Amino acid sequence: MKYLVQDNTITIDPEGKYLKKTVEDFLNDYYQSKKKKYLLLLNKQILLDGTPVKHGKEIIDHKTITITFPEEPIDWIPAETECKVVYEDAFIYIVHKDAGMIIHGDPGDTTCLNAYAARYQINHGIKQPVRPIHRLDKDTVGLVIYSKIPFFQPWFDAQLSSKKIHRHYLAITNGNIDPNFRMTINKPLGRDRHNSGMYRISQTGVEAITRVEALGNYQSYSLLGCTLETGRTHQIRVHLSSIDHPIVNDVLYGIKTKDFPAMGLWADWIAFRNPITNKKHKIFDQPNPMYEPFKK
Repeated sequence: MKYLVQDNTITIDPEGKYLKKTVEDFLNDYYQSKKKKYLLLLNKQILLDGTPVKHGKEIIDHKTITITFPEEPIDWIPAETECKVVYEDAFIYIVHKDAGMIIHGDPGDTTCLNAYAARYQINHGIKQPVRPIHRLDKDTVGLVIYSKIPFFQPWFDAQLSSKKIHRHYLAITNGNIDPNFRMTINKPLGRDRHNSGMYRISQTGVEAITRVEALGNYQSYSLLGCTLETGRTHQIRVHLSSIDHPIVNDVLYGIKTKDFPAMGLWADWIAFRNPITNKKHKIFDQPNPMYEPFKK
């Protein structure tokens, strides 16, 4: 399918994808809730060939689909400076998050990533609520996706939950690992009842799967590439600690060292698909000097 985003509308040429299919089929493909579908039709925000759709049973065939998305207030108090954006298209922008920064803060918090994202949206005319698609732990550095058009956020949420958004991490761990090391860690996680804010391996916990491969050694440390099959809180940190290769400077599960300035976990690339064309994109973060020793 082809599309054109202009002002507060997106017009889609279905190119035959919706022959004998209805507007409701289209809305279901983008995971619109029953309430949202009702409001889109009530407010005449869905048009076929420029004519407002009256009910979801209308057949699309070769008609163009236009969705209007009115301006909405930015629902976060902005920081003084904007976030570092490494990629942007009509639907999302991808932000570099520094270590030590949380994504969601308390109301009025202008030091969290959402506040810097709010400033970016104000500066660049994105008049929509601030909506991250996923999260990173406070001390993890790397990439975070933000939604630009509320209509498509449920689609990205579904992509994330169905493991179609691929997130890759680099972890600096204690101990030298064989260069040929490959492993899938499949250990369920649950809250640690004895330590607030921590998680542990628990047979009664939720499924958690991490794929790990060795990428290099430096002194008494190893660099591991980690790919998430599930996205649990502290997943990589707990999983690597469980195989006796804890992440350096992880205050909860790892070891402290002066050889590196921060916790050794970096969300270095992310892959996703365009919600209209289905084209795959793979976006890399800006260079990180902390990981340079492993390239030598």
